[in-house]
Amino acid sequence: MTNPTTEITWKSGQSSASLPPVVPGLPWIGSAIPMYTDVLGFLVQQYQRMGPIFRIRVPGETYTVIAGQQANLFMAREGNDHFRSKEFWQHMDRELGAKTTLISSDGEIHSRLRQLQKRGYSRSTIEARLADVVEIARRSAAEFPADRSLSVYPWLQAVITEQLGTIIAGTAPGEYVTDVVKFVRTALLVHVTRQRPRFLTSLPGYQRAKQRTFELGNKILDWHRAHPPVDRPANLIDDALAAAGDATLIAPQDLMPFALGPYIAGLDTAASTAAFLLYALFADPDLRQRVQAESDQFFDEGLPTPAKVRALDVLQRTFLETLRRYPIAPAVQRTVTQPFEFAGHRVDAGGRIFIGTTVAHFIPELHPDPYRFDIDRYLPPRNENKIPGGFAPFSLGAHTCLGAGLAEVQIMVTVASLLHYAELHMDPADYHLRTRTAPTPAPTPDFRMRIRPRE
Repeated sequence: MTNPTTEITWKSGQSSASLPPVVPGLPWIGSAIPMYTDVLGFLVQQYQRMGPIFRIRVPGETYTVIAGQQANLFMAREGNDHFRSKEFWQHMDRELGAKTTLISSDGEIHSRLRQLQKRGYSRSTIEARLADVVEIARRSAAEFPADRSLSVYPWLQAVITEQLGTIIAGTAPGEYVTDVVKFVRTALLVHVTRQRPRFLTSLPGYQRAKQRTFELGNKILDWHRAHPPVDRPANLIDDALAAAGDATLIAPQDLMPFALGPYIAGLDTAASTAAFLLYALFADPDLRQRVQAESDQFFDEGLPTPAKVRALDVLQRTFLETLRRYPIAPAVQRTVTQPFEFAGHRVDAGGRIFIGTTVAHFIPELHPDPYRFDIDRYLPPRNENKIPGGFAPFSLGAHTCLGAGLAEVQIMVTVASLLHYAELHMDPADYHLRTRTAPTPAPTPDFRMRIRPRE
């Protein structure tokens, strides 16, 4: 295998080089089972066996995969010229009733939509509402019966979506949260990751959840139309409504994704990362004690401030290591728009490609002992999060996660609040983490905790 730190040659244009090798798989289904069960583990394994470029077969499609440090650098530098995201997200757009969304667009439209949403998903947006983040986390812990254990991931889904809805859209999902979860997760599993059959979207339960989710979206839009930002700060929804007059950017039906975006954003990304972080703390008592002490100090002089968030050290490094060790976006899917050659093999235009962006997280030459949870990776001189192409939890290129800074603040403050205001106990205490990918990696429901307010 090519050494990951060795420069891999790539060049644009037609090539006479051979196609990448194909990963052996089962008749008809190919590599579908390992891909849909544990996509990251599968991609890491094949990278180790076959090198930085290979092909995989699943029912109805053959994908080229590029992975590793140089693949990430190629994505960051050349992705805009060689890849398009539309095909993987257009069915989700239709399910939302939208013509164009940020995640499915490229080029100029993508840049304009990204600029429009930049303020709504910025770090400064959540820094201005830290009191809400804290209160929602504190109340959620206080309201749960102390004599029962709860499944951590769905609990955090509710906490995270309430925070994001309150801060970004001005409205918590409230009674609609179950419907939003069902609609969004099923739609993603069917239309994006294709882990579930399409008939699921025609079932009455799904259709009811979809109707209820759209009802929430319309309520949000109607409220903002009736209450313009005169005596309150403008938020994401206000920005979208203001831009809706430009038909070249936002069609009327494109407003729904803006209204629902804050809830969609937290369901499988921030909530999963927060759950993985909590597990990492309870799997390492010494680390938990350090983070507990830092969390209590965080609240020493009342509610936290942006300066105190930026001063967090142990918790921030724990957050970074959680992103590396438990990435919730293991790879990105694109369509190849221009042919190129990578690591001695050609990639033809029109084909589908996976860029295994987080495979680099598990390359020992970049991250020694990669399966060990080690927050000292982010201290000088190691600074493993700064290795070019070696750390990519938020994707790369034009589609790098717009809300990365917001997510960092939200997750750290939420965890600090839970530790400060509540006693958490993993149930059972010796639980060993299990994960599932549906649609993104997350702890299984058997990751449970008992929670009670601190005296």
